Amino acid sequence: MSSVGMLDEDSTWNSGKKLKKAKKFPTKFAVDYVTPLKTQDERGTCWDFATVGVLENSYRQQGIAHGWLQEDEYMAISEQAYGAEVLRLCAGPPGSPQQVACLIPGNGIWKNSTEGGDATLLVYLMNGLKDNIYPHSICPYYPDDGNDTVCPGLTSEKRQTNPLSLKIKKMDTLMDEMSIKHTMLKHRQAMSLTTATPYTTHYYPCIGELAAQGRCNPASMECTLCPPELSMTPCCVPIEMGENYNMDGEFITSHVMTPEGGHVMTLVGYNDLFRTKQGYTGGFILKNSWFDGIHPALGPRHARGSHSLKYWMQEITDWEEASMCPNSYDPENWYQCGNTAEVINARRHGDPGMNIPLPIKHSTTISG
Repeated sequence: MSSVGMLDEDSTWNSGKKLKKAKKFPTKFAVDYVTPLKTQDERGTCWDFATVGVLENSYRQQGIAHGWLQEDEYMAISEQAYGAEVLRLCAGPPGSPQQVACLIPGNGIWKNSTEGGDATLLVYLMNGLKDNIYPHSICPYYPDDGNDTVCPGLTSEKRQTNPLSLKIKKMDTLMDEMSIKHTMLKHRQAMSLTTATPYTTHYYPCIGELAAQGRCNPASMECTLCPPELSMTPCCVPIEMGENYNMDGEFITSHVMTPEGGHVMTLVGYNDLFRTKQGYTGGFILKNSWFDGIHPALGPRHARGSHSLKYWMQEITDWEEASMCPNSYDPENWYQCGNTAEVINARRHGDPGMNIPLPIKHSTTISG
């Protein structure tokens, strides 16, 4: 979303924010001043949130650098207004430049819907969007479907007095891990990351009462062979249409994965040393726009978890993380009580010396 350059092979980034000669990348890195999580809820507006995540990071970095914002302040940008503006600009007659820019396979923009879009629309519609990015206070987000163009606060007066504007120098598409890391280390800015999302098939071994069923008989055509990690039995019961993430906010892989769609998130860092629950080492750190916990409309089967940026960077202990980002819907984080009548007060075990960051507040100097 910004001017993109490449580092030489022997250049890297240090804590003093200066380029220096080295033989390899730093093992972990995160951009400064990432803004807090916001969720898309029941709408397919991940592309909207990923774009706004990049813009908020850029505005916050510039605001702090120029003294317009304090380090614990940020300006929230309206995803609702951004989506509505994209639809307005894409509503041209067939064959018009804006229609051509909006006809991206798989999205619903050309059908006047924010249900599926692309972060690149910010570049393709730059002439129309450069002065039409608005603070969150203008248009709060509507979480339910059917509100794609709703933005009552966006009056003609607000358009004329909007203090925000943007300029994009260049857009590049990066396809491999090394190029992405080069770019992050060079510019120290958040980026949008687009990826396919699959359904996964999980397997349960044919043990206990299941062992007597026909689908658990190796001689039967109903038998589904177990994956290598479940080699204790020849047959397994497949559980299809599972999610490709766990309650720790990690994406997982499976032997059988079926394409579901696509998803856009805000890329804010990486850690080559972090070991996931599935046993993989290293990965990108993403600011996602998914609902955290159990969504009322989706139920426990689709529960999601998350962690703080400091946790992914391994800068705090597990106890510190649990104190400021409990991830309470993950059963692995529940206390085991001594008996059914025992109540555990977590506060009494807290360490008064824990380095817990103060809450971030909105800027009072900007309408948002």
